[in-house]
Amino acid sequence: MILENIHCLLQFDDRGNLLALVSKSSGRNYIVKDGCSLFRLTMTEIIENRVMPGTLALTGDMAEQIDFIQQSQCLEIDYRNLDGMPVTVKCTIGFMDEEIHWNILIENKTRFAVSEIEYPVLLFKPYLGLNAESERILLPKMDGILLGNPELHPWEDTNAEIVAERYWYPGEGKQKPNNLAVQMTAYYDEKEGILIYAADTDGYPKKMGPIYYKNKFIDLSPVHLRPEIPKMDFSLEYTIVTRFFKGDWKQAAQIYKKFAETAPWCNKTISEREDIPDWIKKGAFFLSFRLRYQNKGEAYLDYVPDYIEKWKKILDIPIVAMMCGWEKIGEWAGPDYFPPFGGERRFRNMCGRLMRNGEIPFTFGLSGLKILIRRHRTKSKDQPQLALDYDGREIFEQQYRESAALDINGVPIVDSNIDEWDGVHAYACPATEQAKSQIYGASIRMLKEYGVIMQQADQVLGGGTSECYNFGHGHPPGRGIWQIESLKKIYDETRKDAKKISKDFALSQEWISEPFIQYLDIYHCRNYDKPQGGLESIPLFSYLYHKYIPCYAGDWTSLLPDNKTGVYFHGWNFICGNLPAGSPLNMLGEIKNHEPEEADPKIMEMACNVCAALKNATSYLIYGEMLPTEELPVPGMDIYIQGLDFGFKRKSITVPSVLSMFWKNPAGKIACALANVSDETKIVDIPVDSYMKHIQKVFVEINGYEKRYWRNIVKGKVRLKMSARSAAVVREER
Repeated sequence: MILENIHCLLQFDDRGNLLALVSKSSGRNYIVKDGCSLFRLTMTEIIENRVMPGTLALTGDMAEQIDFIQQSQCLEIDYRNLDGMPVTVKCTIGFMDEEIHWNILIENKTRFAVSEIEYPVLLFKPYLGLNAESERILLPKMDGILLGNPELHPWEDTNAEIVAERYWYPGEGKQKPNNLAVQMTAYYDEKEGILIYAADTDGYPKKMGPIYYKNKFIDLSPVHLRPEIPKMDFSLEYTIVTRFFKGDWKQAAQIYKKFAETAPWCNKTISEREDIPDWIKKGAFFLSFRLRYQNKGEAYLDYVPDYIEKWKKILDIPIVAMMCGWEKIGEWAGPDYFPPFGGERRFRNMCGRLMRNGEIPFTFGLSGLKILIRRHRTKSKDQPQLALDYDGREIFEQQYRESAALDINGVPIVDSNIDEWDGVHAYACPATEQAKSQIYGASIRMLKEYGVIMQQADQVLGGGTSECYNFGHGHPPGRGIWQIESLKKIYDETRKDAKKISKDFALSQEWISEPFIQYLDIYHCRNYDKPQGGLESIPLFSYLYHKYIPCYAGDWTSLLPDNKTGVYFHGWNFICGNLPAGSPLNMLGEIKNHEPEEADPKIMEMACNVCAALKNATSYLIYGEMLPTEELPVPGMDIYIQGLDFGFKRKSITVPSVLSMFWKNPAGKIACALANVSDETKIVDIPVDSYMKHIQKVFVEINGYEKRYWRNIVKGKVRLKMSARSAAVVREER
């Protein structure tokens, strides 16, 4: 059976297996030689409202009867009675110009539940063409990464027969940042590629990304996660779209963006969002430091406002005082937070003085939905600030167990270990009042009683929450849209009620995913942190969504001489439109905050220059849209980024000595942000002709107001002389 149009040809055998997915432009068949089943179902057995251990796998090959119904540009394949069970699957494939639309309907009359659907199953050849070195797989993990061909650039264990880079959308809700920010992936080389995305405007949970079966194929099948309800008929609530494209990840993202901007998370841009506080829109520097372990003990809180003022005078920008170790028990120990470290009166006075000085108190951060049960960690381990001996087992049983997310055996889901940084902990189910109290309750109390105007749902990585099988919580068992809706409700109520108290209140989240864009004021990104796994890191989320939500980048990025990539860090944050950040200590090895005079002069020069430049270019770098930008032809620099690695393997990378990014502001004007992150003066030729049409000259600002002048465009380019550690904005007009 063949289904085709002018762009694509699909071929199926008489058992409904996909034999070919051919691009007529390139003549390339992407599917492996022997083809693949069109879908795979994972079933769990439900007895007396309990999910039983074990799973059952069903595929189209198991159908007793297969029918093909073709109408013009659409084909329906019905698979009846899979493995002799009353389960029917109807797959519909249709063309929409260059796109292929995939839909699936399942009729299930068994006592089994469909917990996962892999559809369409897409098993691709491990080599697309003749130049495997040019192959990339776009993976929207965290801020965005690119994988290379797994034979040339191994993803993980080179000896493993199966290597997975498949992750959860919007997040797993567990210990590690296994979260996808967007619902797309792509596999391409220098000639052509294929884009796969879910046209899902609600944000149903799913998994995407490749699994490599060594020397056989790369499995890029989307996996749709379902609540585990038996005897349930349903159609997948959204369409999976595939299409061919030419170019790199930016071209794939541009195609996806046309769909994404129809979703509710793009309802309002930053310029239209009156809910986001002005202090974010004007720009601020996020300074992370510690309250605990300082020489003055609890009295250090009396010094904090003066300490922050010192940094403000140097950076010349409002400071977000990211206070770590504010919790009653210890750093990253919740949800028993109150009274905060130092006592109520001293903490309140500290925050009041910060506010009067024009700074933003930020208790960094709330430990998400984690419920600490037991932690015993000594100062002999790395991150000595996390030393703590806490036993909350009795409190957990008395206060928290009923609200904890449960596994299929009715046992609380727990993670980590007693001597790890966050200890043995459970998770509050997001549908419970306990979950609400850990974000809403803590945020409102910190605001009302202490004047803390910024909070972050930390460790809710990308908005992921744990699955839960507690039928008493009022949600379907397992995973489902209920998780996303529950967290959105908590965020919505937190922000609405907090902003009634102070319009300057802001709620952030550690990493981000699409469904929560309009439910947060800002988010914590790390697109500077390279590589975040894979071959290279890319600012995918910012490329898609920067004009809808601001971000700040970095928490423990040292401003001290130990940080050999500090200059690069600030330059990258600037050209990427991230609000600047830094820390007066080395997170992994130090406890004590350093004074500004101990900071590295070169890092501080770069930090001051980007702060000055940012304040003059907020319409582009905070409100604006990131545009496709190629690296400038300048000498490269080899760097090795230090600090927390979140489990990613660090390696040296080569970056341009002058970083650049084009931007478009809400008025439609274009600018290019540049940062010379080298120790030498550089002369760069900026290709403005494809961005700035019908103009003869541009306006240049170096380090904000330090230098300002007009420059002529010659043969489509603007030549610029940039001193070491300088930041520039080249505008279409003043």
